[in-house]
Amino acid sequence: MNLEFTDDQRLLFETVDQAVGRGYPAGGRAAATGSELGWSDQVWQTLGELGLTGLTVSADHDGAGAGPVEVYTSLAAMGKHAAAEPLLDGVYLPSWLIAELGTAEQAGQLLPQLAAGSTTIAVAHAEPGRPWGLAPATTAAADGSLTGVKSPVRNADQADRFLVTAVDETGRTGVYLVEATAGGITRADGRAADWGHTSQVEFAGTPAARLGDGAADAALRMAFSRARVAITAEAIGLMEAGLAMTVEYLKTRKQFGVPLATFQALVHRAVDVYSRVELARSMALWATAVIEAHDNGGAVDLPGTADDAFVFVADVATAVAEEIVQLHGGIGMTYESDVAHHAARLIAITESFGGVSSARRRAIASEALLVAPSALLGNATSAAP
Repeated sequence: MNLEFTDDQRLLFETVDQAVGRGYPAGGRAAATGSELGWSDQVWQTLGELGLTGLTVSADHDGAGAGPVEVYTSLAAMGKHAAAEPLLDGVYLPSWLIAELGTAEQAGQLLPQLAAGSTTIAVAHAEPGRPWGLAPATTAAADGSLTGVKSPVRNADQADRFLVTAVDETGRTGVYLVEATAGGITRADGRAADWGHTSQVEFAGTPAARLGDGAADAALRMAFSRARVAITAEAIGLMEAGLAMTVEYLKTRKQFGVPLATFQALVHRAVDVYSRVELARSMALWATAVIEAHDNGGAVDLPGTADDAFVFVADVATAVAEEIVQLHGGIGMTYESDVAHHAARLIAITESFGGVSSARRRAIASEALLVAPSALLGNATSAAP
């Protein structure tokens, strides 16, 4: 398995890195999340011009039709600057669901808009007090109208539409398209742990249109698996940047008249962070390669791989977030500090798409624990005795 980027993929990372970096100087995330929009409109326009909003949309619908490695490089570059633009939540995840479930008419209407960056769609699946993996409590009537509560819904305050999971009268789970201006919607806006915008959205007889006409369980499982792997890339970018800021701080901050980097114990802690980040990066790249193999027709366990990678990277993200804040001391706890925003976003990632606990529950319930793990794609696996 080759986990090295090609020249084109490295160029994509550098291009996104430079473009996003210009819009995210020191204090950039604080300014973006503190704005009414919740992200930088200038950066969003730039991402659209670069074709990043069309990365996961097929060429038939005006997109780039790129693969999982390009998604990884783009989100890793976004993570480096703790960028708040909703590429994954508002474009990539909806595009996967629409492409898999939507009718030709629905795909033809929605996917070109997503590719152009002219719209964002909030996926509303999580429900208060309800485990992620259970069928939704939200219901869809015979006419498609929805009743139920979804929370948290990322960037719901700026979304043009919602994709809402609900159970119909026959007990099948479906994904329903709802216009943000439709009647029967009550929204309570707030902030997430990373200061990003999030909302509780209540639907009361809200008009909706189902994506396609079949059960959506398999499509949801695969789309959320892709999203879990994709968000590990953002986590890697955040951790690498957080470590770089911490090393620079240790070199320049003085105590007792000497730089903090003089103290061997602090240097050892920084080295430990580096080793953890490298291991997490290898895991995230491996999971990305598994998605690529799946898309090329390989017989791989994509949901299981996504859970393994997400849990591993999330555990490292928690440890790294704690260390980079502690090594900065009190300044690392302040809203004005960039490292605080990197750490906060890392913690928020661990709760994304059902969070670590949900992924661990799925792993325990699966048969994966009875099979010897394979380090590389294509290696034979055998049942445990």
